[in-house]
Amino acid sequence: MMDREWRSILNRYGQQVLVRPRAGQEEVPLRAFLQPVLDRSRGQEVPSPLGLRREDRMLYLGPGDQPLTAGESRVTWGKRDYDVQSAHQVGDSHWWALLRPRDKEEL
Repeated sequence: MMDREWRSILNRYGQQVLVRPRAGQEEVPLRAFLQPVLDRSRGQEVPSPLGLRREDRMLYLGPGDQPLTAGESRVTWGKRDYDVQSAHQVGDSHWWALLRPRDKEEL
């Protein structure tokens, strides 16, 4: 029952994203919630060899039947690609994941 309600909420309010579960696999279109992770102690900047760079981390809440794997899965939203930094399945109803922007050098 909870799965059906969660699907209904995703279909109505979720954003359209593409999920690539692992390298070499086909992208899967689906609806999920994405929102910026805000850290009160600092902005979304991390040190890099050239100074601070933005690290626009995103929170992902998506359907339970599309698994995500940290370090292997990728999410595309709009024109931006995100790598899955960590992912956890919550019951059977949905996946919770932390995304970080995909480095342009890796493309």
